[in-house]
Amino acid sequence: MPGAHRFAPGGPGLEPRWTRGAKVAVGTAYSTSSRIWYTLDCGCVTEVYYPTIDSPQIRDLQFLVTDGETFFHDERRNFVGSIDCVSKSALGFDVTNRESEGRYAIHKAILGDPHQNCLLMHTRLEAPPELLRRLQMYILLAPHLEIGGWHNNGEVLQLKGRKFLVAHKGIPGSHLDPLFLSRIALAVMWA
Repeated sequence: MPGAHRFAPGGPGLEPRWTRGAKVAVGTAYSTSSRIWYTLDCGCVTEVYYPTIDSPQIRDLQFLVTDGETFFHDERRNFVGSIDCVSKSALGFDVTNRESEGRYAIHKAILGDPHQNCLLMHTRLEAPPELLRRLQMYILLAPHLEIGGWHNNGEVLQLKGRKFLVAHKGIPGSHLDPLFLSRIALAVMWA
């Protein structure tokens, strides 16, 4: 029902906190027309800053993987990761996170879009075919819009056949007018 209040069960959840200070990589776009900065640790995006380098908007972003029956893994706790530069002349990173028992891996290429205020992440799940068919992958995003985790809201919107995960901070019950609310949108493109 449009405009209806929708709250998560058990909300508002845990008290917001920031991620760990340890960082393995710091990235941005090669062009000054993009005002996105980000950090990586444990194979995950640990903070995204916008519109200035001292204004964090995302605490962390990671993937969750399950077979729906026997396990549920998150990237920080159940994977061993490696991070490398995309190339010697690029400001992006290749990340490979392997599940601790070696059954499957998540491969990501992460870089700041040079022409838009956007963090790009191309993600691929790799596993033997019989396991890959059973795996389900979810994204877990902890928004901290306008430098804070309280009163952040999120939902999945469908626009022109594409799904967007949208986080916003605004007046409770207000509509999702992108010009009115502070927001972060991620295009969710599952193959």
